[in-house]
Amino acid sequence: MNAVLRDVAAANRLPFYDNSKATEADLNSAAKIQHNLSVAHPTVNVGTVGPEALGFSAGNFAGAPSQIVVGFSKGGDIAKARKLSDDVVQALSRRWRIRDVPNVETTGAFPLRNCDG
Repeated sequence: MNAVLRDVAAANRLPFYDNSKATEADLNSAAKIQHNLSVAHPTVNVGTVGPEALGFSAGNFAGAPSQIVVGFSKGGDIAKARKLSDDVVQALSRRWRIRDVPNVETTGAFPLRNCDG
């Protein structure tokens, strides 16, 4: 998945980051204090951020570590944001099943093109 997302970031001329190991280490440290804190193994925390906060981030949760959530930020250019989100969804859907976030109207999520919201 990292390679797919890295390629999409590069194609959109955006830097790619992978903070997964550092995030997992931070969560493991927190879990020593908060004994009920679950940590996904491995933890995923990757993404990109470009000019005016255009980008995406992807991560997982301990309750479903093999499911990845991808969120998008639109920055100041809606057209570029739409292209980036479409590129990410298309690239990931070639290999994995993609689901839309339900109730986008109430979550603040930036809806995909085929959403009703």
